[in-house]
Amino acid sequence: MLNLPPGRYVERGEGAPHGAAEAHDEEGGTMADLAMDYDKLYAMQRGLHALVERADTAGGIGTWQEIGDGTATSNESIFGNYELSYEFQVFYGLSKTRIDEGKDKLERFGDMFGGVADAMLQQDATLASNALVMAGQTLHDRWLGEKEAVENWEERNDAWNAYLEEIGAADYFDEHPDADIWEVCSNPEAPEWCQAWRDDYGEDRPAPPGERPPDPEDDQPTHIWLEDEDGSSVKVWLEFDEDHNVIGEKTTVDTGNGQETTTTIEYDGPPDPSEPDDDGNTYDRRDYTITTINPDGSETVSEVTINEDGSGSQTSTTTSKNDDGEEETEVTEYTRKGPSGDDAEWVEVDEDD
Repeated sequence: MLNLPPGRYVERGEGAPHGAAEAHDEEGGTMADLAMDYDKLYAMQRGLHALVERADTAGGIGTWQEIGDGTATSNESIFGNYELSYEFQVFYGLSKTRIDEGKDKLERFGDMFGGVADAMLQQDATLASNALVMAGQTLHDRWLGEKEAVENWEERNDAWNAYLEEIGAADYFDEHPDADIWEVCSNPEAPEWCQAWRDDYGEDRPAPPGERPPDPEDDQPTHIWLEDEDGSSVKVWLEFDEDHNVIGEKTTVDTGNGQETTTTIEYDGPPDPSEPDDDGNTYDRRDYTITTINPDGSETVSEVTINEDGSGSQTSTTTSKNDDGEEETEVTEYTRKGPSGDDAEWVEVDEDD
């Protein structure tokens, strides 16, 4: 099972408190309305054509589209913070790109889940997961960069202090912590130790470390959360190994009216990139397992194996209950020819083959 530490909660959306781009513990944010009514979808069992027709607006209209078509700068007044506005643009752009690239596949996607409404919800979960996982990784990378900046400063500061001790300048800088060594040693009445400092010019003499960068939060961000006023929400948890690689993801999409889908991805270890091809492209060769709890309560477990050449196989097992309450299991096999382009398409294996 995916081991998800409490971590910190990072929230995005209209209505989030000022400064919410920085992580806060369980402070709620909201997101612009999605133009999808799941109650009507489940009642009428419509096809996925509506989503295809709305693809150019990232699956949304009205406020969602108006904000999404703006810029991080123009939307800063809406979100109250530039960082929040920027992260929303990332989410909107990724959602729109994914739909644009996948319009021709939406109906086949719907058939896989045995119901149009289930498929719509699952597609939303996929879009939200991909967008928020990337946003979460960006936030984590920022946190890691801040952490490494402090660690680098501390190393340079230790080297500088050791050097001051070596040339006999430590006491002076203890008494004058804001002094600039260049100004001090340019003074005609400079201290005697300045000569040693001058003599070391070009001898890998350490430089002053400068001002200490801000300390990041103690805990790395592991959870990004979007919530609307009607109770609908998208939540993503990320699990990192000790080297800060993503080794697990969990996404929960709740429509606010009782329909929910949860998807967990467990990777078989850290990223295993292939050697670059002629175009410089690489692919991840990790095996992984996807577990999805569908809106109807059924569970689909997909075990994915990626081969050295990027081809792969997938076994999906769906467990559900029939009208008599009896458990039923359906197993479907898929393969793919390669890691990119049409070859990356998972194709169901014909039992007659």
